[in-house]
Amino acid sequence: MYKLQINIEIKKIVISMMVLFSVAFNVAAAQKTVQQIGGVMIPHAFRNALLDGMSIPLFIHLDGSAESQNDQRIGNAVIWLDGDTVKVKLIHIEEKDDTATVNEKTRHALAALTDAPFNENLEIKVVDDAWLKFNLKQLILQLVVRQEALGTLFRPRSEDIGNASVDALSSTLNYNLGVYNNQMRNGGDNTSSYLSLNNVTALREHHMVLDGAFYGMGSSHRDSTVYKAMYERDFGGYRFAAGMLDTWNLQSLGPMTALSSGKIYGASWGNAASSTVFDNSQSATPIVVFLSAAGEVHISREGRLLSVQNFGMGSHEVDTRGLPYGIYDVDVAVVVNGRMVSRRVERVNKLFTRGRATGAPLGWQIWGGSMHMERWYESGKKTKPAKDTYLLGGSLSGSAGLTNWSATGYGYDSAMIGEGRVSVPITESIGANLQQMVANDSSVSSIGNVTAALPGGFSSLWVNIEKASMGDDLRRNDADNRAIGGTLNMNVLWSKLGILNVSYNDDRHNDSNYYNVDYSQMLYSGSRGTLGLRMGIQSYQNGYSNGYSNNGSSNGYSGSSSNTGRYIALDFSMPLGNWFSAGTTHQNGYTMANLSARKQFNDGAIRTVGANVSRAISGDTGDDKSLSGGAYTQFDTKYSAGTLNVNSSADGYVNTNLTAKGSVGVQGNQLAASGRTDGNAGIIFKTDVADDGKLSAKVNGRTFQLDGKRNYLPLSPYSRYEIEIQNSKDAVDSYDIVTGRKRQLTLYPGNVAVIEPEIKQRVTVFGRIRAEDGSLLANARINNHIGRTSTDENGEFVIDVDKKYPVIDYSYGNNQRCEAELDLSKARGAVWVGDVICIGLSRYASNLSSGEYHEG
Repeated sequence: MYKLQINIEIKKIVISMMVLFSVAFNVAAAQKTVQQIGGVMIPHAFRNALLDGMSIPLFIHLDGSAESQNDQRIGNAVIWLDGDTVKVKLIHIEEKDDTATVNEKTRHALAALTDAPFNENLEIKVVDDAWLKFNLKQLILQLVVRQEALGTLFRPRSEDIGNASVDALSSTLNYNLGVYNNQMRNGGDNTSSYLSLNNVTALREHHMVLDGAFYGMGSSHRDSTVYKAMYERDFGGYRFAAGMLDTWNLQSLGPMTALSSGKIYGASWGNAASSTVFDNSQSATPIVVFLSAAGEVHISREGRLLSVQNFGMGSHEVDTRGLPYGIYDVDVAVVVNGRMVSRRVERVNKLFTRGRATGAPLGWQIWGGSMHMERWYESGKKTKPAKDTYLLGGSLSGSAGLTNWSATGYGYDSAMIGEGRVSVPITESIGANLQQMVANDSSVSSIGNVTAALPGGFSSLWVNIEKASMGDDLRRNDADNRAIGGTLNMNVLWSKLGILNVSYNDDRHNDSNYYNVDYSQMLYSGSRGTLGLRMGIQSYQNGYSNGYSNNGSSNGYSGSSSNTGRYIALDFSMPLGNWFSAGTTHQNGYTMANLSARKQFNDGAIRTVGANVSRAISGDTGDDKSLSGGAYTQFDTKYSAGTLNVNSSADGYVNTNLTAKGSVGVQGNQLAASGRTDGNAGIIFKTDVADDGKLSAKVNGRTFQLDGKRNYLPLSPYSRYEIEIQNSKDAVDSYDIVTGRKRQLTLYPGNVAVIEPEIKQRVTVFGRIRAEDGSLLANARINNHIGRTSTDENGEFVIDVDKKYPVIDYSYGNNQRCEAELDLSKARGAVWVGDVICIGLSRYASNLSSGEYHEG
């Protein structure tokens, strides 16, 4: 017994030692496969992944924020394990427009982090106000920042529109036609006409411009001229042009008032380019807000809420595009989690200018070539013959604060000229423009104007002054003009007072002046229409002289004339586009009663018809007729738009004139026309919609109607467009736009894009289907190109049919099929087709009795 007990104890000891050894062995093995980093146990497989390098997201986190829900992803980081140390291999920043950003100092420090090790708290100092923190459990890397390390998300003031979306050769043509006929009192007549054409042919961003006109067509005094024949490439913020253009077209390069009429053969190069779009709609002084978390910014003016904008955590510039133009103060309130955290007053500096946007780089252009100056004379005083000479110059434009300026320096023949133009907002309500020209022949010219909006919002005032004294070399007339005018909107004080406009112009050089006063007032406005009053007076005084000898003595004639006219009229506008006016005018020494009527239409080719009649009621008409009148119509068709007018004047002449305009777009064998002339780029919509079907195209938020198989929509160049083809709200037709519904396009001059969507016109068909023997296909499954349905016990069905494939079919037996072709040529929306015969099925009942397969 004793020996047995000892053996048992020895066994227990041995077993215990084996267990302890096993545990110790397993612990040692675990220590070899599991490692601890930052208090977190790292499995062997994960450790191997870290040794190879691992990409994890990088989030920006505001210091002091207890939650991470407002963290925003700003990029990626690659981390790796070097021995027992975790390091950052590299950081890649991928900020978006609507996320927080860091300042340049922090950005450069992040880019410089290479093989940077984390400390025992898994942190890396980047700059004093920013550090990296690695969350190993969630595998997230945070850039923890104080406000000082954040950058501001400013809204871009300029943007290159990028490459053209049209790769094929294309062309646009805009035309303007005018025909005039004057039937004289003695029976003779005089006819004149003109046709102006502007053609742009383009290959991607390269284009050729040809602009000219024909005059006197159909008469013996025919003439033609070319105003521009030029190659141009405006891309990436730089513009190069070469060819021929007239001197008036050169005004687009800068202020150039000292060039005479003529043509220039040369080239220009610079960065005053339309392919870089500058945003003039933002405030010149940015309004910057800081949000500790996602929230709202409320902008108010004089207690009225103007805008509410949402932002994430960070420092952002407020979008001021929707705010009114002007210089004024606004209240800016920041609201986070429903609580206002800050409020302050900011200044909006937002002026409408035609020059370079505030903050835009200095614009420059150099240009030159050969210039042909046409013959010039000034009222018999000076005469200069036609002449060929060189032309060389340069232009600059820019802005300084709220001031926009442009300047040119150029020379030709023996003249050297410098010109400048500046636009300055003096106060919130007053703006001034000044243009100055000086030349080496002592020529001086100054043009200035001031506009002012007087307090209260009910009046405005403007003043223009021009003074020019020309030397012997420049082909330009002297000038001494001044004009003043204003508007008084008394409706602000009381709605019954009306609006008064006054203007006065004094031309001292030509010894003439005139003034104009007109007043309008709304007398009645209600459900039956509106009744308004108009009255006015104009007075003209003209002095004239002509003919001077070489020593300055007069050998011609001189004199003066004056004329004063007055009118008063009552205008009555009625619903449905009707308008009627009655009034009197006094001019040329007698008074006439006038009646006018007009009717407008929303649809159709004729959009407006009108007529007027006048009769002398007092005074001496002399040789003038006592009765006169006329009629006109405005038309707007798919291919052309214009006006036809016939008028019998008081002097006995009958005048008839026709104007028409339109445009044509071509790409390859695709050609389409339009009555619009919105620009020299465009889109051809090839919808192949038959029977005058209608669709609509939504282009950058504007809706245009499309009808028929092909439409051309001219558009402005150097722009991006979002296009979506939709069903028209004005049509009963229904279409499935299978492909090509949406497009994004960037168009340069001459670019014509072709959009050819796949469209299926749906017609809802009601009917009853029979076999060839007249038996009804009851409870049968029938098919169409775009739909399928089942007939009822009477063989009646309702199905959507593709109008291009107006066939329904029924399958039976061993892959046998019968078809019924429908006449849908005039169907719109929905149609009852009555009884139709399924050709290929002799008898439906026999099919059922034989037990053959069918789709019923």
